[in-house]
Amino acid sequence: MNISSRPPSEARPQPLPRPENRPPRDTRSGTPARRGTAAPPSRWRAAGAVLAGIALAASAVGLQAFRSGIADHDAPLTSTGDINEEVTGSRISARVRAVHAARAIAAAKPGGERQRVTAKGIFIIVEVGATATWEPQQLGPPRLLAGDGHRYVASDRVDQMSTITHPYIQPGWWTEGVTVFEIPPGELPDARILLAPSSGFIIEPNGPEIEIDLGLDEAAARRLTSTAKDVYELASRT
Repeated sequence: MNISSRPPSEARPQPLPRPENRPPRDTRSGTPARRGTAAPPSRWRAAGAVLAGIALAASAVGLQAFRSGIADHDAPLTSTGDINEEVTGSRISARVRAVHAARAIAAAKPGGERQRVTAKGIFIIVEVGATATWEPQQLGPPRLLAGDGHRYVASDRVDQMSTITHPYIQPGWWTEGVTVFEIPPGELPDARILLAPSSGFIIEPNGPEIEIDLGLDEAAARRLTSTAKDVYELASRT
């Protein structure tokens, strides 16, 4: 019987010990290091956020300035003056001689029949004179600019053939007429009239405009409305 044996010097290989699942330690303090702790934002990241905010603010200011520049580019070229003063623009000159108030307007129709229109608020009749600078012009619809910024276009309830917008304004002499507005009585203080040549269907940036102060403070506007005529007769034009 054969019996084999290993010499005592030969030891069996031992398995390697398994590493323990222990958290790493801080070599300086010997305590386990914390896992999942985010590093604080760097100074460069904070500076980048500040610069991005400044860039956005600058862009907003630039866009606002650009829009303002467009609005200024389209604004009319306005010549200003006061009542009983000749105000000269690039294509027309104009003046306002008087302002009246009425509760109703009467005018003759082409067939001779009289037409009477009663105001929902009050009619403001402005006596206007105009002359052209170098070629015949026709006035566009006049506008009344109230002291609070509201704008009123000349009333379309009045026959335009009886107003200053009907005839052509000729160079060399003055054409006289009226324009009629229908407004609430409280809108009259500090009102101004805006006159401009008609541009037809053409949109005209920076077109000429004449602005005339009607000279109506609170007291004058109150006197005008309190003494308003029952009926104002418009002269007929041929």
